[in-house]
Amino acid sequence: MKVRLYRLILLLLLAIALIPAETFGESKEDASGFSDNKKIYIKLVEKINGSVDTVSSKVSEALAQNGWKVVAAFYPALPDNCKYKSKVLVIHNEKYWKTIFAASPNAKFVYPLRVNIYSDEKGTNISLVNPVALNRLISQELDNMSLEALKSLTTAVQGAGGGQNVSKEEGTLLDGNRTHGIGGGLLEDNIVKIHTVRNKTENVINSIIKDLQSTIKRNKNGYYLVYSIDMRENGIMLFGISKKEVEKAAFTITGEKRVTKLNACPGIDHAPAFPLEITVDSTGKSIKVETLREMYRMNAYFGDTGEMAFMKHYFMPGKIEDEIITSTYMEVLQ
Repeated sequence: MKVRLYRLILLLLLAIALIPAETFGESKEDASGFSDNKKIYIKLVEKINGSVDTVSSKVSEALAQNGWKVVAAFYPALPDNCKYKSKVLVIHNEKYWKTIFAASPNAKFVYPLRVNIYSDEKGTNISLVNPVALNRLISQELDNMSLEALKSLTTAVQGAGGGQNVSKEEGTLLDGNRTHGIGGGLLEDNIVKIHTVRNKTENVINSIIKDLQSTIKRNKNGYYLVYSIDMRENGIMLFGISKKEVEKAAFTITGEKRVTKLNACPGIDHAPAFPLEITVDSTGKSIKVETLREMYRMNAYFGDTGEMAFMKHYFMPGKIEDEIITSTYMEVLQ
């Protein structure tokens, strides 16, 4: 009886936590004055008559011509019954990075941006993580700069040729500096410290970075390294890791309510949620290896999946977070 009562109380608390802030009287108006660019993803092209790989090559070239370098590309794992395909491009622009990093040291958790080239029953599509919405999580002063970045990316992507140009916002609503519902809150309150080392010399920093790369590559949890971006001139080193089983599960869960006879895996439109960020930060008095709390991160990238899905899979983020910590745990630092 006590167990049933406990479960009922837990479900009620989760339901309350998932009610959007607007329900309690918070205005839906964006204080910055922007009436759009509030969702985590934005689709820019659809119905392209060409394969994912062919389109990806054209997009990569167009991005480079507009100052965006593709530093990594990977094929996330899709649900078993999925006949379509996704390829995610991880992109870097030094000027963009320096601008957001100057605005907030937590820029390391919203960088780099990712472009998703994926197929569905209507052809090939191109979408990306929306920098305007994403950057609001670290600063309320970046809307104009983020919009310029989005325009640059839009010019590149839509100029790659083919398909129908669109501007469709998709996914979680991010209209302020916090996420809502389970795992909601401010980004700075959801940072997980994996390691802290006080001996901050160049040799120690370089050793930590080398050991971390090696640790990720030999982890036994199935995580693989997607990218590493060297920002040591700013005191930052960025890593992106992912896991096939996690990708597959995430796309299955977020797409299950949208499944049709023609498209058994609509959840792949959330593919640029991956990879997961691991950072080495030597900007302060010590060296910190950090990641984001996984419940918070899922809330940002998969919050539109629905409250019942979050309740059903409530323990999944914690399991992923534990795996990330053990996959990046370096005994040499203990």
